[in-house]
Amino acid sequence: MPPSRDPLHARLEELFSAYGAKVRRLLQGYGLDKQGIDPADIEQEVRIRLWHAMERDRSGAFHASYVQRVVASTVIDALRRAQVRAAEPLPESDEEVFDLGDGPVGPERSAGDNERMQGLERCLGEIPERRRLPITLHLQGFSLQEIADLAGIASVEAARKLVSRGLDELKTRLRDLGYGDFED
Repeated sequence: MPPSRDPLHARLEELFSAYGAKVRRLLQGYGLDKQGIDPADIEQEVRIRLWHAMERDRSGAFHASYVQRVVASTVIDALRRAQVRAAEPLPESDEEVFDLGDGPVGPERSAGDNERMQGLERCLGEIPERRRLPITLHLQGFSLQEIADLAGIASVEAARKLVSRGLDELKTRLRDLGYGDFED
């Protein structure tokens, strides 16, 4: 079937005719080119994510707030990838690379780590969406200014409050699951 007759393709084009300019303004506002990221690539990734969302929920309404969240999460993922690439340089020579870890991870430790990560993901999933993204960004090391910018929060102070309250809620949920006490 030609793309022009595909209802999903038509719906995506309709969505981008309504919100495309806003998406491009948001992407320009993030200053991605300073990080070596092409905003056009991110726009394409936003289109792909919206396409997949439309495939999953063919009758769903995709409003500006949803599109904005897709843009923010796509930008965050791109920044993470850029940060990882910058943080992991390849060795310049054939010198041997040493692992200074504690040795191989046994199955007990690996299973425990997986269980704790699943507990953390479950607890994060229970936190209201308004706090979840700021907490996730904070845990990844983003500054309050970056959190405010990426999550579309009005001020750094509002981001600080969302992170603080969200972390308190996350700690309480983790304590309830038996993952110990946390330093404040």
